[in-house]
Amino acid sequence: MQNKNGNYEKGLLTAATLIAAAVVGYLIWDSQSISERLSLLPSSSKNDLNPPPTDGVNAVFKRLTEKVMWASPEIRGKAVPLNKSIILLQKGDDLFDLQTEDKVLRPPMTNAFLIKYDLPSIESPNVGALDADNDGFSNEEEFSADPPTDPKEAQSHPPVTQKLYLKQRITHDYRIKLNSSAPPYQVQRIAPEPKVSKFVSPGDEFGFDKGAVRFKAISFEQKTVADPKVGEKDISELKCLDTATKKEFILVRGSETNLAEYEAEFEFRIGNAEVRKVKEGETFQIPGIGITFKVLSIEENKAVIVPVDGPNTTGEPITVKKG
Repeated sequence: MQNKNGNYEKGLLTAATLIAAAVVGYLIWDSQSISERLSLLPSSSKNDLNPPPTDGVNAVFKRLTEKVMWASPEIRGKAVPLNKSIILLQKGDDLFDLQTEDKVLRPPMTNAFLIKYDLPSIESPNVGALDADNDGFSNEEEFSADPPTDPKEAQSHPPVTQKLYLKQRITHDYRIKLNSSAPPYQVQRIAPEPKVSKFVSPGDEFGFDKGAVRFKAISFEQKTVADPKVGEKDISELKCLDTATKKEFILVRGSETNLAEYEAEFEFRIGNAEVRKVKEGETFQIPGIGITFKVLSIEENKAVIVPVDGPNTTGEPITVKKG
């Protein structure tokens, strides 16, 4: 009984659905005009294609084959490649193009030097005082070398003698004088103490310290000069040779001559500053470089040294400034 009732209900539902579809179709058909009802849709072949966009193709082809003339910017009369970037930095209100020297960013270093070695901290105002490769020379000192050295390569740097300074000149007085004008002639050492006298004739070698022979008497010349106080003053001269310095000097009767010895106090300012004292004519080495130098002269504000190999000099004299 239940099955029959279920089939009956399904039949009614199906019939209702068909009736509703028929009503909708009728309403749509009824809304069209008579001409629309009778017109036939055009047929097309599956082989028919839309016409090609000829104008668009021609435009693209023309653009691809067109020659474009690019104008490279010029810096210092040379064309800059179009694929090369230009570094611009601003300092205050000024804009700096590091490819030119119109405005120098970190004088005295040139912009070209900064770019060539790509110095770190280029934006820092004290980049010149920095030591990029930690070799003891600042970036500015490497720039000032002739020729400039590589500030990022520790083996490339200015001469190490640029880091050698004269701290002071130490004077050791050696005063002597001629006390007589009759042979043998009395020569006296006044300083250093103690005072010592020697009697010499031309050709004699002598010294004032026991066992030391430093001087040689060469010649004597009797001289006088008018003097308003005594009438005539004895200014006789004894020419001598200082065998320590190979220099000749003249002793004048009654006047002191200072054959002072000078000693340079040097300071080497790389790493741990080392101080050493060297007398004029002596040799020394700068720590760590294995080169021997001889002190040629010592003045109040400078000393002159020269590299030596044994008894021979091997280079030009170098001035060491006081600092």
